[in-house]
Amino acid sequence: MAGIGFALKKLFKEEMYSKRTKAYIYSALVSAGPWIAAVITVNILLFLTDYYFDDIAQRDLFMGTIVYSFVFSQIITAPWQIIITRYISDKLYIKDYGYIRASFKGLSKIIAFISFIIAFTYYYNKNLPIYYKYMSLSLFVLVSLIWILMVYLSAVKNYLIISKAFIYGGCISVILTIVFVYYPIPFKEYSIASNILLSYLTGIMLTYLILMYSFLTTFFYGNNFEFDFISYMSRLPSLFYIGFFYTLGLWIDDIMMWYSPLGVDIYQTYKYAPLYDSAVFLAYLTVIPTMILFMVSIETEFYDKYKKYYGLVAKDGTYEQIEIARQEMERSINRQLIYTMETQTIITLTIIVLSSKIFTFLGIPLIVRDIFRISALGSLCNVFVLLIILILLYFEMRKQALFVSLMFLLSNTAFTYYFIPKGVKFYGFGYFLGSFITLIAAVIVLIYVIRRITYYTFAMQPLFKAKEKGFFIWLADMLNKKMY
Repeated sequence: MAGIGFALKKLFKEEMYSKRTKAYIYSALVSAGPWIAAVITVNILLFLTDYYFDDIAQRDLFMGTIVYSFVFSQIITAPWQIIITRYISDKLYIKDYGYIRASFKGLSKIIAFISFIIAFTYYYNKNLPIYYKYMSLSLFVLVSLIWILMVYLSAVKNYLIISKAFIYGGCISVILTIVFVYYPIPFKEYSIASNILLSYLTGIMLTYLILMYSFLTTFFYGNNFEFDFISYMSRLPSLFYIGFFYTLGLWIDDIMMWYSPLGVDIYQTYKYAPLYDSAVFLAYLTVIPTMILFMVSIETEFYDKYKKYYGLVAKDGTYEQIEIARQEMERSINRQLIYTMETQTIITLTIIVLSSKIFTFLGIPLIVRDIFRISALGSLCNVFVLLIILILLYFEMRKQALFVSLMFLLSNTAFTYYFIPKGVKFYGFGYFLGSFITLIAAVIVLIYVIRRITYYTFAMQPLFKAKEKGFFIWLADMLNKKMY
């Protein structure tokens, strides 16, 4: 937990107001910087498109390409992200640094192959020009690879370079869009959408190159065991499904709404619901404070308690000492979750109250405001579901985390399916109720686990080391042998 943790602790030890402000700004930059930079970039491109052109269909075509690239790249990479995060952590802990660069090469090959096949299959029969298909496919593959690169750089707490990469890439996209407004490339069809997509693709490519350079200069040594991480699919398969269920649950209501009366069909290529997607997207922005506060609390307080507890467990702590450390850790979790929840609730309710004036001032349709209000409450619940899943994974409670993520997927799907026929007034209620009920279940699971964590810690230890076996262990061995 070096890097960001040390930096934040140093800043928070200073009593000066400016130092603490700097700490929060730093936390905001590293926790939400890439997200904010990506959002601002896309919105500036859309603003420029609206300002200079009046072809709404081509604007929607570009937007559909962006939405599909980000949504489905997240769904296909999220399971691998959580597997590789654990793999990297294990290798860093035992200082087997040579495996990290090798695993990156292996995972990049897998993700590039999967994303290429999916994008190629999807765009093959679409009625779009070949150059637009090629750029869309390239964007999808690049975004998928960027998600993977971010995992590696996040694992070594290299958050600042991630934020800078997105900011620099975004600036290039905006500059190129302005250039293409005055000097457009004469594409035969969909010239506006093609020029903007080319601008955005160039920016994303720059982002990828910056991240890649940072990775290669950080991990400059390696071995030939590129597919060793695949064995974790047999060792810790639940991690794969936790990532898949949670991420699919996060987007399932949007995907279902694409086929509701709010859904639109873009050139028989994309279906999405711009009004619903915009409302939910704005709702996600309201929970950025929680991401910042959670990072601060985890890095500056919780981890010290966590480390002390497991230090006593691993060495010579008596039962009384372990129990006292457990209670301190439990109080730390409760205090930080309650504080963060109170702060986020006040922020969310304030934004909901002010949303009428804000949306009217910005000229956003009232239907978006109504969906936004209930979705903001859903995001409030959902972000704490995610935090609890992460805390459960800190304690190796994978089955419990799997239960929470699966429940989120199923409840969001069921409630969204139930409310779609009831009309636009009920849109967003499925996401809210799915998140709310999952949050209640997650809190109960977390309380149960924390109070029995000492029992779980000792009971989960194996009595003897058994030989590992499984399809993915065999597959990893076979693929690694072929690398020699």
